[in-house]
Amino acid sequence: MGSLQKISALVLGGGISGLAAARTLQEQQRDFLLLERCPTVGGLTRTVEVGEFCFDYTGHFLHLCRYATPEDIPYASLKNDEWGQISRRSCCFVGGKLITAPIQYNLAELPHDLFTQCVESYNRRSSVPDRENGTFRDFIVGGFGQALADLFLIPQNEKTMAISLDRLSKHAVRRFFPAPDEKLVRQGMTAGASTGAKSYNSTFWYPKTGGIGRLVNGLRAGLSGCALNQDVIAVNLQDRTVRTSTQGVFGWDTMFSSIPLKSLCQMTGDQELLRASADLSHSSTVSFNIGVRGSLRAEFADIHWLYIPDRDIPFYRVGFYSNIGQGTCAPGYSSLYVEVGLLSEEVDQANLVHDLQPKVMKSLEELGWIDCRNVTCVVIHVMQHAYVHHTPQRDSAVATILARLRGAAVYPIGRYGLWDYTSMEDSMESARTAVLEAR
Repeated sequence: MGSLQKISALVLGGGISGLAAARTLQEQQRDFLLLERCPTVGGLTRTVEVGEFCFDYTGHFLHLCRYATPEDIPYASLKNDEWGQISRRSCCFVGGKLITAPIQYNLAELPHDLFTQCVESYNRRSSVPDRENGTFRDFIVGGFGQALADLFLIPQNEKTMAISLDRLSKHAVRRFFPAPDEKLVRQGMTAGASTGAKSYNSTFWYPKTGGIGRLVNGLRAGLSGCALNQDVIAVNLQDRTVRTSTQGVFGWDTMFSSIPLKSLCQMTGDQELLRASADLSHSSTVSFNIGVRGSLRAEFADIHWLYIPDRDIPFYRVGFYSNIGQGTCAPGYSSLYVEVGLLSEEVDQANLVHDLQPKVMKSLEELGWIDCRNVTCVVIHVMQHAYVHHTPQRDSAVATILARLRGAAVYPIGRYGLWDYTSMEDSMESARTAVLEAR
């Protein structure tokens, strides 16, 4: 085992929340060190260049609520003229048609028989249950009716999160899920009517060239104190030390961790944390990034992503990089990403190249969405942690874990550090807030 290196503030993980924490510490002129397990920083907000293409680790878009423009994001050193603000167009593939998302506000676009079923079911719906132990399924059926729930809302969310909605709490419903607003639902039943409904991602920002990695590059620029290829394998809360796979040992006065909360708890060996973290679960996402010669199908020309609820189709979403940012591929080419949701334990067992990829490509070709003869490359990205599950046990488990960690001056940050579903902006802000509050 190596000799102990004592650091005033230790940051675990070099994704955008870890980088934001490090930049805040550096601005405060505090002694700090960031440990990142990979050869480069960025976490899931990375972009890789492959031939004529820039592929992100699936769709990562900058939704801003606290800040007006990318230039306003602390420490990122972004320039607005290098980013475009995009008005989202997303659709749901239902009944063989592309229905404007969110589908619950655009029912008039459905084929007539499905429209009739959804309207009649909506009129017969019971109210959303008030009970504290209500499930996500209860919320959906009570809010939108059984027909729309069965047609789209239940299978789409279960494919995405790889879990039955009966196991998720109604508290999983937050600003990211369109609400059962009766005025908007009724308005969307009229053909040609525009609800004008705005959701958290009605508009988003994306780099004009280079992919979402531009955000990481901005946060990383001028940052000292980053140690790469440092895979943390053990955390000792009593001694306030961490050990890496290269036998490095680092001590902390204060630690900010963006490591997924369940993994962090397991690294400690602490019995209280192990018991609490046993109640935490999540899904994984496998993203197939596909580069093709030529243009996308004409009907996809201005669509940014599609939701696919059909359980016979292996993927839950298809996004079109080249529609989101023309600088993501060379002229004469197009690019897309295809997402498959799996339980976390299924990812290690899946044969991605010889089993899952052929199924994905076959489905895309059968749908007529690509011609495999025009595919020039496929790059697979695996997100071991994609969606945390807001089960009834999640809130109490996280509260117990955070209190225990706080006693050792450990402050989880970011989407997975806090075991939550948040935007990129929220993740960065959680890190900045944690550092400022821990002074």
